[in-house]
Amino acid sequence: MKICAVVVTYNRLELLKGTIEKLLTQSRKLDEIIIIDNKCTDGTSEYLKTIEDKVTPVFLDENLGGAGGFNKGIKIAYEKGHDYIWIMDDDTFATETALENMLNKFNIVGKENIGFMCSNVLFKDDKACVMNVPTVDSVWNDYVTEGLVKVKNASFVSIMFPRERVKEFGLPIKEFFIWGDDTEYTLRISEKYASYMSIDSIVHHHMKENVGVDIINGDTARIGRYFYEYRNKFYMNKKRGLRGAIAHTKYTIKSILNILSKSKDGKGKKIKVVLNGYFKGITFNPKVEHVN
Repeated sequence: MKICAVVVTYNRLELLKGTIEKLLTQSRKLDEIIIIDNKCTDGTSEYLKTIEDKVTPVFLDENLGGAGGFNKGIKIAYEKGHDYIWIMDDDTFATETALENMLNKFNIVGKENIGFMCSNVLFKDDKACVMNVPTVDSVWNDYVTEGLVKVKNASFVSIMFPRERVKEFGLPIKEFFIWGDDTEYTLRISEKYASYMSIDSIVHHHMKENVGVDIINGDTARIGRYFYEYRNKFYMNKKRGLRGAIAHTKYTIKSILNILSKSKDGKGKKIKVVLNGYFKGITFNPKVEHVN
């Protein structure tokens, strides 16, 4: 049984070093660690060239965002024949038994019955990491006594896919660039296969603050990234037909009204980003890429 970790990184060298160190000291040893370097400019590329112990760096010619990075990394891991592909961001510090505990849970339910398995993601202070709380299924407790919670979707901060699921469902949509690629991909899988969070597979997400994303109070200098939220969410909602399109339109209008009434600055810029994402989403229709 071959197991690979895939880490996507962009200009966070010191955090990446910690992520790699935690992966190399897992109680269940990894067969390979693939690092997708999204055209880093902070010395990451030079550092990765000095590592030899199970670490395989992949240097991209351009920054493909998280979505493109995970698309590339999962594809490479699959083509190399790995049976399980464990993916995460470059600021994810896995506890020593995170991998071992996750693998043990596959044996409880049966690998053939599981879509994906995610970790219990905590902030640096051991409290739940707000950005990485998965959406719990309506019937979530069928294996709760075994330490499993059934979920519908989860973030790409410590989540594992059996190669059979990658073969069946393809890859994350690289055109998303950022935002929603994890939600879309995990929902794609959990619609057919039961998927779970292993509560004793613990990782710490080393974000600066334990807060969610919020265009109303978000950093004005980074408002441009919200374009991808409104564009990509439109794509996902359109899968539900006219009802989904109407729901996304209502969501967009509500966002604009909240910006007007609650934002302290940059109202015009924020509304422009929201509308740009919404209108681009009308025709945004990327195709799912499948592995050979």
